[in-house]
Amino acid sequence: MLGLELTIFLAKGVKVMLTMNLWATVGLCNGATGTVVNIIYEINHQPSDLPIAVIVQFDNYRGPSISGTMPSCVPISPLIVSAQSLDGVHERQQLPLRFAYALTMHKSQGLHCQEYG
Repeated sequence: MLGLELTIFLAKGVKVMLTMNLWATVGLCNGATGTVVNIIYEINHQPSDLPIAVIVQFDNYRGPSISGTMPSCVPISPLIVSAQSLDGVHERQQLPLRFAYALTMHKSQGLHCQEYG
């Protein structure tokens, strides 16, 4: 629906891509890729509930880590995302992640520019 993901199925070890700029100067930009390390839920919650955070180890992350034993790991929390259509604004709380087992040529070229830009 209007670019908003309906569902994302996550598991530890899954390769994911960030879908928005969170902190571009340290590498958390649209298209940054990494691997899911952990998924954190509220007490008494579980899938299919939305997690509090997904811990992702990003490939080219250059910022602070959540732990000395988990370098390049960042908690990604759900955000409220909006999309405009002819019948109004649609909002959804979602994780800014999608699967990243394959990237288009254009997306990979954009990542190369972000590393040096």
